[in-house]
Amino acid sequence: MTAYTPLSGLPYPQPTDTANLPLHFQSMAETIDSRTVLRYANAAARDAAITTPAAGMVAWLSSPGQLTHYTGTVWAPVAPVPVFLFNNDAGTTNSTTASETLSGATGDPLVASFVAPPTGKVIVTVGTWMHNSSATTGYMSATIKKVSDNSVFLASSIDRAATVYNTDRASVSSQFVITGLASGTAYSATPTYWSAVNTNVTPANVVSYDNRFIRIDPIP
Repeated sequence: MTAYTPLSGLPYPQPTDTANLPLHFQSMAETIDSRTVLRYANAAARDAAITTPAAGMVAWLSSPGQLTHYTGTVWAPVAPVPVFLFNNDAGTTNSTTASETLSGATGDPLVASFVAPPTGKVIVTVGTWMHNSSATTGYMSATIKKVSDNSVFLASSIDRAATVYNTDRASVSSQFVITGLASGTAYSATPTYWSAVNTNVTPANVVSYDNRFIRIDPIP
């Protein structure tokens, strides 16, 4: 009768077992297979290969370059790490609604992709050097979307925006906590830019941005 190791439960033959070396090696190899660090191109390939994951399984995803583990409920990063994106190309906007791109700048939109940790909570930080052409307000915030269907989870808001009022030139930032994210689900955070509505300004206020960044910090 096949015996098993006391810690990992790996099978090994007994002297009384039928002499079938290939079969015994196959049994051990198949048991070890699910307990090693598995490797896949992305989450879709992992989920297609592992249809019934067991708690404790570990898998490396080449895209986005992340080590994940199965909690018993969802796949989650083994060790959540911050996501940081930076763009030092200056740009402007005179839009009075949140826009993900700036005129005259390359590299937009600045999309920070991340996987929600088991807590469903992350800290989002946005920052930039900002300047208004007139006595009104410029804003920088971020929109959070669910990657699978590009639906908006949390829209940009003045309440979560870095701002500059009047014609001041300043380096500003804003930091806020997002809760209620679905653990193990992929999301994106994209900076947005806009000018305050000001009917007294002619021509429209132009807001300038430079050295822009966004950072996502998972909360364990």
